[in-house]
Amino acid sequence: MQAGAGGRDLFGSRWLELRLLDRALGQLTRPALAGSGLPATVRDQLRTLGVQVGGSPRREELIAELWGRKRPLMQQLYAFDDPMPPCA
Repeated sequence: MQAGAGGRDLFGSRWLELRLLDRALGQLTRPALAGSGLPATVRDQLRTLGVQVGGSPRREELIAELWGRKRPLMQQLYAFDDPMPPCA
């Protein structure tokens, strides 16, 4: 495996993005009062992930967008975790 800047592995930033996506999804899926806005911390997390947050975003749409980013990322990362088959 190749090392990146600062001695981190090549896939470290992808794992970090997955962790940030999980954290934001956890915040968005918590029960909330109907019509309540997003807390500032959640808005900051979404901005960190590059998600555009308008005046009154719908939680369902944000969750769908984050899951749309998480699925392919998980497939990429977990493909690297599969052990290689033994050579014949």
